[in-house]
Amino acid sequence: MVRLHRPRGAASAYIAGLAVSVTLIATGTAAALWFQAHFGAPPPIIVVARAPASSTTALVPTTRSVATTSKVVTAPETIPAQLPDGAGYTAAPTSALPDFVNRTADQYGWYGGDGVSARCDEWNRATAVGSTESTLFVVCGSYFKAYELATGTPIRTGAAAQGGGWAGVGAGVSVQVTRNALTIARNGGDPAVQAVVEWWTP
Repeated sequence: MVRLHRPRGAASAYIAGLAVSVTLIATGTAAALWFQAHFGAPPPIIVVARAPASSTTALVPTTRSVATTSKVVTAPETIPAQLPDGAGYTAAPTSALPDFVNRTADQYGWYGGDGVSARCDEWNRATAVGSTESTLFVVCGSYFKAYELATGTPIRTGAAAQGGGWAGVGAGVSVQVTRNALTIARNGGDPAVQAVVEWWTP
């Protein structure tokens, strides 16, 4: 009796084919089990983040703090009209008290900076210009003018040279002025003497 022997190469091929078959069966079984477990589940959701919407933002300009200084606006100067030398008056003006803080004087007298002044009429030059703590005054040859700062009262009287100074009477006011003192009396009352602190002759 003749025995048939399988060739050694055929046995190796048989074993390799068997291993491949087992692997395929295992893979298929695993795939079947996975699909069975996940059957009907929704597909995974992939979220893509959107870019933020562009918005138009108004640019607000930045402001810088700047220190400013206010300039004082003064009314144009009004030269008093020419009156007779003997004319006299004394009365509070209708406007508020003028600002004589930065008071100035020239060859015509004092100017308050708001249209009120104690200066000679028209373009008459002053004979003497002076002041006390409360009164600005000017002598204009034959008349005297003053402005009382505390009450805002203008004064005008005729004036004549007397004792190294001038004296005059008008509108119920009598005045006497020298280099050292200004004396004012109203309606025959007691005279008030004020020391002169500024004096010059233009």
